Formats: sequence, C-alpha cells, structure tokens
Amino acid sequence: NDFYLLAEIKTLRYVKTYVMIIEYIEGIELVDMPEISDEVRGKIKQSIYSLHQHGMVSGDPHKGNFILQGNEIRIIDLSGKRPSRQRKAKDRIDLERHYGIKNNVRDIGFYLLIYKKKLRNFLRRIKGKEKR
Repeated sequence: NDFYLLAEIKTLRYVKTYVMIIEYIEGIELVDMPEISDEVRGKIKQSIYSLHQHGMVSGDPHKGNFILQGNEIRIIDLSGKRPSRQRKAKDRIDLERHYGIKNNVRDIGFYLLIYKKKLRNFLRRIKGKEKR
C-alpha cells in the first residue's frame, strides 16, 4: 500500500485536517528485480519526464519507488514538493545514478545544482571535512 493522495488543511502552519487515499498497486518493485532491462529504463525515464511536464517531481527516484505492473511502470512515494528546475535536475541526475539513464538536459537547474554541490564540497574541504 502506498499513498495516492495526501491533502492537508493547515491553520497557522499546523495540520488541522488531512485526508489520505491509499491505493494498492499489484506488481513487482524494481528493488526485487535482479536486472532492469533497457525497455524498463526507457519507461522509467519517460514516466519521470512526464511527471515533470505535469508540474511534479519524484524527489527520490530509487528502485524502491517504482513498481512494474504488467508492461507499465508505476511511480510511488512522490515527495509532494513544489517542482523547481533544481528538483527536476536532481530527479534526472538520480536517474543516471540509480539506473544509468543519461541526463541530456543541461538547463539552469542542472548547473545550479552542480555548482551548489561543488561549493558545498569546497567549504567542507576548508573546514577539514570529507566531501560527500
């Protein structure tokens, strides 16, 4: 079971009322698959890009957040965060890290994310900490 929708009504930044809809998705989690085919990788890429086109981000596109249902891929556990160029870029970079899906989009969000990481590592080095 995974959340399908979580709607909250807040008063003074505290949740007053919430509604949660849960849907059971029959299928195989990618984390349980020994190998992921190129066809499934293509569907993962398309599903994330479609999500971005509809103004949403995954926030964490690892193997535990996708279910193969028949011949279709289903995304679960969306972050619910507002989409930004940096968050979309992070999704694309994570696709490359988790699945080897090449990120071909080099937009402002991508460069902001990369330079932010480089700056953070530089500051950590100055403080004598290891980079992440």
